[in-house]
Amino acid sequence: MRPGIYTKAVLTVIAVMLTVIAVKPLISPDTTASAQSGQFVGVQYGNLDFFDSRTGEVFSYSHKEIGKPLQLQYKWRVVKLGQPLINEYEGK
Repeated sequence: MRPGIYTKAVLTVIAVMLTVIAVKPLISPDTTASAQSGQFVGVQYGNLDFFDSRTGEVFSYSHKEIGKPLQLQYKWRVVKLGQPLINEYEGK
């Protein structure tokens, strides 16, 4: 049995559509948006310590009393890698 005109037309449409899908990223790639924007861009954290990669500042928070809001305990600054941190604030 030979394929009819309808089968050839459907297969041609499928082939054209697959070609369009494959070529589209090459012609107009999608732009990506940053997941972060605003004042916390570049801030990394772990537990209650935060590092701002833009300024080199390290912030450490802790409870002064259980049930009270967290308070800034220490603030350090990275001046040069491999050198000691500079203590800029020590909460009392």
